[in-house]
Amino acid sequence: MYMNRIVTKYYLKNKSEIKISWQMVEKAALHIVHKLQKDKFQPDIIISLARSGLIPAALISYCIGNKQLYTVKADFSKTQSNGKLQDLRSRPVLSQRIKRSLKGLKILVVDEMTVSGETLKLVAEYLKTKKPKQVRYAVLYKQPWTQFKPDYYGQLIRQWPLYPWKELKNNVRDPRSLR
Repeated sequence: MYMNRIVTKYYLKNKSEIKISWQMVEKAALHIVHKLQKDKFQPDIIISLARSGLIPAALISYCIGNKQLYTVKADFSKTQSNGKLQDLRSRPVLSQRIKRSLKGLKILVVDEMTVSGETLKLVAEYLKTKKPKQVRYAVLYKQPWTQFKPDYYGQLIRQWPLYPWKELKNNVRDPRSLR
């Protein structure tokens, strides 16, 4: 598998890989929901980071009864491939933005995990330009070496997660799980 120098640095910090079940995803999402409720934080809108943040954002959206779900796309990948090789950038780029006004809104940004923190840093800088009232960040899984500290996370992990939504039924697997 090809990974750029930055991504490799963080990937190699993982002690192993962990296969994440749907039950684990639900438990992590519910943990975030409980923290939101405890903090009495009710976002006006939820912003998902496409693609892997779509599923946890949808789960949280249903749990808190908020249908205002939007998507931004920020990632390292230049292309998606089904083999071991991936063409990655040295930094993430924002390739899909939100067209609606966010001025004065309370926002919850949701992603599946934070590894280096570069993607969430990029999104945070972008959202500042939209002048929201408040932005909080949630991830299902946080790694201890991330440079971005989310407000909420479902679980701290030291393994590289293999998500159930990346295990497709047509024999296409997450390229990172191929060895």
